[in-house]
Amino acid sequence: MKKHFISLALLFGLLSGGGADAAESINIYYGPRGGFSKTNNARVLRFSDDSSKPATLANALIHFIDQLEPGSTAKICMYSMSDYASLDAMIKAAESRQIKFLLLLDGVSTWAQASRDRIVKNVKAAAERAMAENRPFDFKIAAVSTAAMKRNGREAKLEDGTLIYGTMHEKFGVFYRPGNPVPHSCFNGSANISPTSDQIYAENRVFFKEQPAVARQFAEEFARLWNEYSEMLLGDYIPEKYIETTHVPGYARIIFNSEPANELELTRIDNELINLVRRVDASGSLDLAMFSLTRIELAEAILRAAERNPEAKFRLLLDHAQLDDADPVESKQGPWLEAKAAQLGLKNVQVRYRFRINAYGFSSEEKKPILLSYLSLFLHHKNVTVNGREMAIGSYNWSNSAEYLNFENVMIFNGLYNQHQKLIDSFKAEFDTLWNSRMPATHQVKAPRKGIPQTVTLSEGKELHHRLLKTLANEENHKVLATMDREAHKTFAQIKEATGLSDRQVKKAIQALTKEGFIVNWVKDSVDGYSQAD
Repeated sequence: MKKHFISLALLFGLLSGGGADAAESINIYYGPRGGFSKTNNARVLRFSDDSSKPATLANALIHFIDQLEPGSTAKICMYSMSDYASLDAMIKAAESRQIKFLLLLDGVSTWAQASRDRIVKNVKAAAERAMAENRPFDFKIAAVSTAAMKRNGREAKLEDGTLIYGTMHEKFGVFYRPGNPVPHSCFNGSANISPTSDQIYAENRVFFKEQPAVARQFAEEFARLWNEYSEMLLGDYIPEKYIETTHVPGYARIIFNSEPANELELTRIDNELINLVRRVDASGSLDLAMFSLTRIELAEAILRAAERNPEAKFRLLLDHAQLDDADPVESKQGPWLEAKAAQLGLKNVQVRYRFRINAYGFSSEEKKPILLSYLSLFLHHKNVTVNGREMAIGSYNWSNSAEYLNFENVMIFNGLYNQHQKLIDSFKAEFDTLWNSRMPATHQVKAPRKGIPQTVTLSEGKELHHRLLKTLANEENHKVLATMDREAHKTFAQIKEATGLSDRQVKKAIQALTKEGFIVNWVKDSVDGYSQAD
């Protein structure tokens, strides 16, 4: 049976022009604003109206939709969608070129309810316009439900007795030509369709053009999620045709943890990643760029590989929130792994954290200064590269929630395959740029460093963490900081008026905030004032 699936995949690939010897294309795009590496953020995209735009995550998706033939079908599976410019591009394509859309969202996360409602409202309005004008318009929306997750055991009980449920955390799309049941292209990555993914977070999205052997893997996943786990939000329910497929050698292989491994269990992703980590060569390397590293089995796999290969280099680049391991319930493994490496005398493991000083603020709910996650410039990649030749990348954080609760995926690339090394090298350029973007000393910052990545070591980060919290514990300090958002440039008089503080109080607060790197004094448009330093 397996040979049957492989031969069918190759046959369809050749018929669709995407076989191993045919012209094919894989491209990876990055957030924020096209990425940090010069080789990545200098790229541009040319649209059908002959306009050119920077190759950002949002523009890359809109560009791909722009290139679809009239009458094509697009099936998009997205954890979170709040970029309404991208939604407008989809609606326009459905109206003007009769592109058929099936949009599958996560329906478990309550925080995204408002964006789901707005999406349904906008698409419904477009459908009503089309009906009134007797024009074709085909755009269905569904969401993976809490009830479906509960029904399939994707739930956990917290220590306080609260039940939590897994989410549909994937972010992919599949595309079909008119009348062709075999998909020709697809995309996948870490990035949601959101302004923050496009403009603020470190993200990725990989596009496979004319590669049905890859697209069919995502088509199988879409059908499984649509048929088994979703509820309709707009449009009539029509089950997706489910066609089982198998990885074709020479193409990227995708692992989905929604796929049954047998009658009792779903597929494990962590085992695949542990096997990849084991393949670190004696003089090789491992580069990890990870939003959340909280699964100890995966951290231990890295530690064991470092022990076996003392000449190999292990670089771990983690998100800001991962350096504070004060709460053992959160199981943050970066600090633990670094401490264990030191105990074992390992000199080949380095850990750095993306850091932003102005991610700290005063929480009105908790009545104390904290790291505010929505102000943090997430390092949102979920990537590991081994020996510079193999790479795993996708939606899967290295966490227990990703393994046991959420529906996730990971793509496996091998430098021996056509165009895969190009992709691996592109991500290495992004990783190296982030890794080497060390946070400067406060006195070196003369103007806002907006958009410039900054990394710290664990010791640097923890010292900063405690100092910044202490600074904001002073009411006058956090009042002054609260007067300026990331775009602001405020004069002394404007700060004084906004806070109601005295000259002396404002001067003292500005001095403390400048010393710790929260704000910087600079001249903008001939006006002397203050802005957030990062």
